Amino acid sequence: MCQMRSAGVSLRLSVPVDSCLVMRKQCPNCGYPVQTCLCHAVQPVTNYTEVIILQHPKESLHAKNTVRLLSLTLSNITVLTGKLAVDFTELDQYLAVDPKPTAVFYPAEQSTELSPGAENVSTRIKRAIFIDASWKQAYGIWQNNAWLNRYPFYKLPLHHSGQYTIRNSELEYSFSTLEAVAYTLEYVEQLDPAPLLSLLNTFTAQWQRFLPRRD
Repeated sequence: MCQMRSAGVSLRLSVPVDSCLVMRKQCPNCGYPVQTCLCHAVQPVTNYTEVIILQHPKESLHAKNTVRLLSLTLSNITVLTGKLAVDFTELDQYLAVDPKPTAVFYPAEQSTELSPGAENVSTRIKRAIFIDASWKQAYGIWQNNAWLNRYPFYKLPLHHSGQYTIRNSELEYSFSTLEAVAYTLEYVEQLDPAPLLSLLNTFTAQWQRFLPRRD
C-alpha cells in the first residue's frame, strides 16, 4: 500500500509503494509515466496534409486525451488551445495569408460525408481542422468561431466504428480525435491508419491494466 495526502486528506492506494514511485516518474520522450511508457508503440508517420487541432482547455487536461498521441506520431500537426474566436486570432490570420485548400471536420448539418471514391478529395483538402473536446464543448467552439464557416465541413462515414472504449459515447460519429484524424488522412492522402490505431489500442490497454474503467 502507498499513502498520499492532499489538502489534509489521507488517501490509501492498493498498489505497492515502489509502483507509486515509478508511476510518478515520467518518460522523457513520450511524457507518460514510466510504467505506461508508449515509446515502443510509437511509429512516426509522415503526413502531407496539415493537421490543426482546436483543443478545448479542459480537454487538454484530460488524462485520456488522444491528441497527445497524435503529437507523438504525426510530422505535420499543430495543436491550439482555446474556446473563443479571440483565442484563435493568430490562426485565423495565418489561414488568410496561406490559403491552401482547408476543411473543417465536424459533424454539422452542412457537413459532407467523406467516402473512398470522393472525387478530387486529395486536391480539395490540404489542411484539415479538427475540434478536440466533449460533444458539448465542441459545439460551443463551433458556435463561438464563426470564421470556421468560411471553409467546407466534412464528416466521416458511419460505417467506421470507434475503438476507443475507455471513453464511451452513444452518439453518432463518436470517434476519438485520433481516430478521426487517422481515418481522414486515409481518405485524403491514402495514409495507412494502422500505426495510429495500433498506438491507440496500446494506450487503451495501458489504461485498462493500471486504472479503473471509468470516465
